This record gives sequence, structure tokens and C-alpha cells, in this order.
Amino acid sequence: MIALRLAAILPLGVAMAGCALTDSPEAATSSSAFGASPYARGDLGSLTYQAVDQMLAGAPDVKSDTPLIVASIADTQNVESSTALGNIVADMIRTRIAQNGYTASEFRLRNEISFNKGEGEFLLSRNRKALMPAPNAAAIVTGTYAVSSQKVYVSIKLVSAADSHILSGADFVVPYGDVAGLLQPHRKT
Repeated sequence: MIALRLAAILPLGVAMAGCALTDSPEAATSSSAFGASPYARGDLGSLTYQAVDQMLAGAPDVKSDTPLIVASIADTQNVESSTALGNIVADMIRTRIAQNGYTASEFRLRNEISFNKGEGEFLLSRNRKALMPAPNAAAIVTGTYAVSSQKVYVSIKLVSAADSHILSGADFVVPYGDVAGLLQPHRKT
């Protein structure tokens, strides 16, 4: 009797397990281990940090004193364009690189403080004329993002500045609704 019940229940359990493995995750996702797919749960910040950790682990020749710079993460349809999403992901990458004890330069640093009445004091700029000389780098973190109707795919890469070889990389996916507000084009003033 028990054997007959198990025989009836077992195929149903296997079918349900198969569905669970093929359904795409709803939460934001990232590679969680070297060579893994980009599906592990988390928010944009934690997924970016996981991706940086994976990228650094995949490049053992990059040491803590290797000078790194991080570029804005670009729109895959126009690699000379980004949004708040690409810029905040790049900022989080810089933060995580520093937290991990690596040498990262902030190349948006101004030569002098900019005082804007009522707004504050600023040391970052994208005005080439206002910037300090560009730092030397042995490797560059760069990447792209692509937007679908329900998800945003982010891919970051650590690239040798000497020969453009990709040293390591990582990918992650976030639900579109989680980052939609960061995907609006930047208004030029």
C-alpha cells in the first residue's frame, strides 16, 4: 500500500522539482561562484559586490597594489553612453575594490574644490579641464548593461591596460522594476 502511494507521488515530486529548476528567478541575481550562471538572489548593491569579489578572485595575478581604475558601466547598445544605473554600479565597484584592499583610483577628482552656493562643495567632475591628471593603471574595470522588458543584465570585466586582454569577469541580473528609475537618460544641461 505504501509502495503504491510512493509510486503515485514520486513522479509528481520529480515533475515539480523540474519546474522549480527551470523557472527564472524573480529576485535580482548574480554569479555566486566562479563559472556559475548569473542567478543568485540579492539587491543591486550586494550583487555588484558579489560580482566584484568573483572578478577579483578570477584574476590571481592582480594583487592589492596593482593600480586599477573603474569606468562607467555602459549601455550595451551605445558603449559611449550610460545612465545613473551604469554610474552607480561603477561607484559600487570602486567601493568594493577599496574594501577588498586593492588600489583603485578616482579619476573624476577635480584639481580644486568647486563651491556651488546652496548646493555644497564638490570634488568630483566629468569636465576634463577641471580634472587632475589621469592616474596610471595596470588594469581597468569596464562593463555593459542590457535592458529587456523584465530584467537588466550587467556584465563587468577586468581588462589588462597593457594588451586589452580580459583577465576576469562576472555577470548579474536584476529585475527591471528594481532599477527602472536609474535607467532614465541623463539630461544634459
